[in-house]
Amino acid sequence: MGVSVGDFCTLYKQCKICNELKHKMKFPSGGGRKKSGGKRKSYCYDCKERRHERTIEPLQTYSYDTSALDESSDITIRGRDLNNRKYKSVVSYEKAKRLVEEGAAGIYHSTLIHHFYHRRLLKSIILERDQLTCHYCGKYGDTIDHKLPRSKGGLSTIANCVCACLTCNTKKGDMAYEKYMAKIRFQVPG
Repeated sequence: MGVSVGDFCTLYKQCKICNELKHKMKFPSGGGRKKSGGKRKSYCYDCKERRHERTIEPLQTYSYDTSALDESSDITIRGRDLNNRKYKSVVSYEKAKRLVEEGAAGIYHSTLIHHFYHRRLLKSIILERDQLTCHYCGKYGDTIDHKLPRSKGGLSTIANCVCACLTCNTKKGDMAYEKYMAKIRFQVPG
């Protein structure tokens, strides 16, 4: 097994624009304290003027094929909370499968999925998608409602949530979506 320059050496790094391996002094300083070594930019002096050309590719492409999940063990889910802090939790195989199927998570590998959005981001996505219009009555809505209530196993996903006004959201409560839609269809306006 051969070791090339830069594998374990901190004196050389690769420029993200020209992909050439160069001595670390050929990279602009990223600021910071001199005693701690300071970080260097990801582009070299030669590419400094072209730094805007840098294209950032996703670190990981996710799989959405739920057959890739390991059925025999619990699945770890990772994401970020409202304060942008990382979290890690364990969910059942069934819940992980549903999160992936409903577009709320992507499969990193057979026992790990990544959650794409937190509560506040989900709400803003739903309200923007539905243009602040209540799904049930067509009036102004500024809350989100779970079609399949969370108390009955519904998940907070884009596929399961709709925009609702406070009145409709309160009236529906934990009633099933189809039952509530049938109830408001036969109501006499007044």
